[in-house]
Amino acid sequence: MKRTLFTFGLLMILISSSILFFQWMGFTTESAEESGAVKVNQSYSITHEENTFFVTQTLHFLSTIPKQITIQWPSDAKDFSCVNDRGDKCLTKENGEFQLSNLYKDLKEITITYSFEQQTKTEGMLVKDWHPALSSIETLNTDIHITEKSLRTGKWVAGYKSASHKKKNYIDYYSFIGRGEPSALYWTGNPLMEKASSTVRMLYDRTDIKEAEAVQPGSFEGFVTVIITDKIQHYVSPYLIVRNTADMELLNELKGSLLYQQYFSTDEEAWLKEFIVSILLGKQPHTSKSAWAYKEVMEGLTSSQLDAFKRRMEEDKTKTVDATKLDMILGKVTGFDSTFFTESVNGKENVPMILKSNNPVLLNKNSHNLSYILYKQKELIQFPQAVSALGLDIQEIKPNVFFTSLNGNTFRFYVNEDYFIYNEENYGLLTNPIQTVGGSIYMDVHWFEKLFKVEVMNKEASNRDDERT
Repeated sequence: MKRTLFTFGLLMILISSSILFFQWMGFTTESAEESGAVKVNQSYSITHEENTFFVTQTLHFLSTIPKQITIQWPSDAKDFSCVNDRGDKCLTKENGEFQLSNLYKDLKEITITYSFEQQTKTEGMLVKDWHPALSSIETLNTDIHITEKSLRTGKWVAGYKSASHKKKNYIDYYSFIGRGEPSALYWTGNPLMEKASSTVRMLYDRTDIKEAEAVQPGSFEGFVTVIITDKIQHYVSPYLIVRNTADMELLNELKGSLLYQQYFSTDEEAWLKEFIVSILLGKQPHTSKSAWAYKEVMEGLTSSQLDAFKRRMEEDKTKTVDATKLDMILGKVTGFDSTFFTESVNGKENVPMILKSNNPVLLNKNSHNLSYILYKQKELIQFPQAVSALGLDIQEIKPNVFFTSLNGNTFRFYVNEDYFIYNEENYGLLTNPIQTVGGSIYMDVHWFEKLFKVEVMNKEASNRDDERT
């Protein structure tokens, strides 16, 4: 009887353990799926006739389907449609945002169609920003096929290494295959001379470009096409570069493009890769979103913090780039919490890099719940609340003018001005002691300590000092 009870109990334990195990596996699998990007291969079929480009885009899903995909169309795109591999329509619009719908577990493909217009220029024409950006999607490989019905003399060029051209009776057919997201496209009506290596194809339409001027970027992986021409303006992208000279600046641009190709991100966060490359090379980015982030980080971090930021990116062997990771790295090297990249990715334009401490602030070892931030390499404390926390009376005697006194000495502070008045004497400074940041008023901690004879300690920042190296 005891043996039977023991066997029964052991059986129940095994069954319960199995149930818990599979529940846990389901939970962890779902969590992993939700947290990572969905890998896809993409193919584009483009028909060009007169000034119109008709595009059919096919997504081939290689991993689990995300619960939601948002789509940002090119600025001039129109005539949108989408069907999944069951033939169901899969494009909706909610709160002004386009989304792909009818996504199911065994989905293999989605086909998207749209069109856009661009004025045809037969001597030289650059087609850029022509494809939509999709959330939660990481493109591994891209095929681009162009059917040309109008421009029969000349050729199309893309940035990829693999390229082919077939001339038929009524159309020209082009095929380009490469790694990563879609390349910009270039049309030239003039014959191009070519010099190529394992990583760079240089095309030029002038005889004054000597072969010796072909610039090689060293031991980088990937592939970039460079077009030397006077027909269009200077353009730099991860796969295609257009310049009017082959000088040493081209070498830096080649390194940047090839370095970009070593990193991975979702398509909608691809600008973060350009930002990282710019930080590592110390070079201004070309696109507006990454240029803004570059400016904010360069102005917001000290040289030692910037060095630590670079080092952490260089030491990251995964080469994956996302907003959450970059915010965490900012927190590690500064001691403050960051949402800068997350907010920027979520659609906000020109977000200021304001890093915050979420822990209480100590004023003369007394704890207070005051906003404490890092902005433009300066630590700032909430004003006038910090003055009130010292037990002092402070008044806004007129808009953006504050008056208080300490031990018989009077202070008058002016928001966003580089001076203050102490005992009715004007003291000019090199910086603003009081300023507006993110819609709130803050005081430079250095001046707060000096003027009010107080010791300020940011617990969160001081606890992380050892992580800044």
